[in-house]
Amino acid sequence: MRIRNFAFLWVFLTAYVSPVFPVDLLEIYGYALDSDPQYQQVAATRRAVLEQRPQALSQLLPSLSFSANAFTNEQEIESIFNPLGQGGKVTYSSHGYSLDLTQPLFRGDRIMQYLQADNRIKQADAELIAAEQDLILRTTVAYFEVLAAYDNLGFAEAEKKSLSRQLDQAKQRFDVGLTAITDVQEAQAGHDRAFAAEIEARNNVDNAWEALREITGAYFSEPATLGDTMPLVSPQPEEIDAWTGAALEQNLNILAARHAVDTARREIKRQKAGHLPTVDMVARHRLDESGGRFGSIESTTSSVGVELNVPIFQGGYVSSRVRESHQRLDAERQRLEQARRNAQRLTRQAYLGVISGISRVNALKQAVVSSETALLATEAGFDVGTRTAVDVVAAERATSQARRDYARARYDYLLDTLRLKQASGSLSTEDLREVNRWLN
Repeated sequence: MRIRNFAFLWVFLTAYVSPVFPVDLLEIYGYALDSDPQYQQVAATRRAVLEQRPQALSQLLPSLSFSANAFTNEQEIESIFNPLGQGGKVTYSSHGYSLDLTQPLFRGDRIMQYLQADNRIKQADAELIAAEQDLILRTTVAYFEVLAAYDNLGFAEAEKKSLSRQLDQAKQRFDVGLTAITDVQEAQAGHDRAFAAEIEARNNVDNAWEALREITGAYFSEPATLGDTMPLVSPQPEEIDAWTGAALEQNLNILAARHAVDTARREIKRQKAGHLPTVDMVARHRLDESGGRFGSIESTTSSVGVELNVPIFQGGYVSSRVRESHQRLDAERQRLEQARRNAQRLTRQAYLGVISGISRVNALKQAVVSSETALLATEAGFDVGTRTAVDVVAAERATSQARRDYARARYDYLLDTLRLKQASGSLSTEDLREVNRWLN
């Protein structure tokens, strides 16, 4: 019985619990590409938009329809003068069928609808690539947030350890009468705050993993950290206006907005086509059979011809739809302008972030070296009695904070590099692969 219960538990866990294993950034992106709901929604929308082309084409191709009927009829004839004596009531049946073939020759609205399908597909393609670029950035941001959470946890642990040593020293000095009880209480308060900060840091690590799981649909462990050999490269070309110009031409959100404007322009033409006549070629074969008082009647009709339909007045409906389309075109133009301004802002912001990030990373790297040197000097002074344990604690805290800030600056530099390429429309998986090479 125990074996059976254990087997059931094992099947349950393997079926419903996501795997937990170490993986690098590129593999995590592969999981995100397969399961991120936000990206999959855009991909599904694009597949749906692709169906608009065959739907629009079908409206320009011949259509064939078949209809049939069968009725039971009751006929009553009443006549004052009826020398044949054919008055009275009679019941008979009738049936027939019709086969109709229609080929549109001129349908202005359907032609515009077919051209609109191409614009909508191009817009969907641009939106899908933009969603893929956004997924690259979101995955990288979530992954670096995990690394940053571990850095903060390391800082919290180091600070708790340092304050624990400070508390022990304060108690020892109080026991021998070298300090007041208030010093012990202050050290105890600092240690308690550090303990609470460590708990919060551990919770932030779990939250960062959950944010990554929301994108990938899986749990991971042991994230690869950023190596020390990461190069600091300035954007090429080193001209902010060149990057801004590239963004205005290649940004995916701008391209999608342009196709939306083209679709709106053709929508105006499609609505105006409601004023135009329509011309169809029609071929019809019809059979009708009917009984009656005077015997059965069979009628067969075959016809081929052209039908012309000229709209004269529809209560102002078409004119209203044209005015509506003009307003929707204006709305799409405003969205295009918004996309341009947003792309320009993001490009310049990311470019300046990369430039300043290089200087900040170099400065914090030197700060780490200086902090480590100061820590060694403080520890040496403590060994010879010129520095106290409190001084060592402060130096350790400063070193740990410098290392954390240095790591955060490198994450921000990489993210600004990716944001710059995203804003310019050139972000790809190769950029993600390059970042992945710098992970340990």
